Amino acid sequence: MKLLKVIALSLSFACASVSAQNISIATGGTGGVYYPMGGGLASVLSSKVPGMSATAEVTGGSVDNLKLIGTGKPYVGFSMADAAKDATSGVDKFKDKPIEVRTLLILYPNLMHVATVESTGIKTMADLKGKRVSTGSPGSATEVMAFRLLEA
Repeated sequence: MKLLKVIALSLSFACASVSAQNISIATGGTGGVYYPMGGGLASVLSSKVPGMSATAEVTGGSVDNLKLIGTGKPYVGFSMADAAKDATSGVDKFKDKPIEVRTLLILYPNLMHVATVESTGIKTMADLKGKRVSTGSPGSATEVMAFRLLEA
């Protein structure tokens, strides 16, 4: 909760000159970590920043969130670093339109895990060739990272 208060304070300084502000927080799917964090942030912003009304919005994840930020509407979005770098560089899913992004803070270190069950016989990344693999939700940075890892 302390982290959410720090975020709220940071955003309140950014919006200090605005008398009333409605803001959407682009999160991810309801089963992931971004959604409850966005809901908590929306609650803190709405209750602690005078004149602000914030709501958490369910999205496909990082890529979708960055594209929403790129619309110019009042959005704050959660994103993994890989997707944010792609957005600012105008590559991969952002090749048609680079997005100017500002980092407010880093929430937690994000690691990618590749897992399978022993019965598959898969022991290396090369063993995945020709297999069906879950790459994460479309529009998520997990998908972006999974494709990069598989390509490598």
